[in-house]
Amino acid sequence: MLYKLGENRYFWLTGIIYLTLMEAIALYYQYGPGMWYPCALCVQVRAWVMGSLTFSVMGAILAKNFWWRWMSLNLSIVLMAGALHTSYYAFGVEQGTVISSCTMGAGFPEFMPLDQWVPVLFEAQGMCGQSPPMPLGVSMVEALLVTLFIPLLVLVAVWVSHVQKIIAGETD
Repeated sequence: MLYKLGENRYFWLTGIIYLTLMEAIALYYQYGPGMWYPCALCVQVRAWVMGSLTFSVMGAILAKNFWWRWMSLNLSIVLMAGALHTSYYAFGVEQGTVISSCTMGAGFPEFMPLDQWVPVLFEAQGMCGQSPPMPLGVSMVEALLVTLFIPLLVLVAVWVSHVQKIIAGETD
């Protein structure tokens, strides 16, 4: 069943909608009524999510081809795991359990200065350790931990079903 889920374009389209919604919520908090400027860690999470969104689009387009789907699945997992790791680090900074020397600027590498290429999405202007309150009394960073962990679990479950097909020699 999980293997068939990975073959289904609607699975990938759901991921695209979900990830786009995540980005839209972040932009709403940045440019909306409260104007919470993102910190370096926050825009790095955006970059991880945007990368996963890119490979979800590839997965949706090429869902019927096993090896393209396999690549999309692997890269989406890596990027979502990167977002979760960065969010966990940001949670530590927010809770005071991690001492961070978070400076102004996004911290992207020279070969990929996303903050210069697309500043509306990736420019870091806020201080680390402060994130806006979300519904249900959680901070944005706490919400990210949940909203990244759950889809990552689903992706890993689909990945395991694909590994079983590879081992059995049943790839398309």
